[in-house]
Amino acid sequence: MKAVNVVILSGVCCNPQLARLDEKIQARITEIADKKQQKVNVSVISITAAAFGGLGLGADIGDEVQKLITTKGMSVLPVVIFDSAIAFYGGLASAELIEEKLSMAAQS
Repeated sequence: MKAVNVVILSGVCCNPQLARLDEKIQARITEIADKKQQKVNVSVISITAAAFGGLGLGADIGDEVQKLITTKGMSVLPVVIFDSAIAFYGGLASAELIEEKLSMAAQS
């Protein structure tokens, strides 16, 4: 299986209290990947850094994230991206959803 690149697009720059949520998401993803023996590369990028430096994931994903923030506000943060596709946003996803999205990303 190929390694899955995971980006946690964080709102920590605007709300430092979100750092703990980012850590929980990263830990859950890593735990599930370890159980499935799936290699993952997890990065946490602040929305500010992404806005100025880009995600490096292409214009399509940037447009999707911008649309989410425009329509739903900053409450969508963190946005979690698995291999250039939004997996979930706005909080800590269930283990089942993470496992499903991780499997899909590994097979694509």
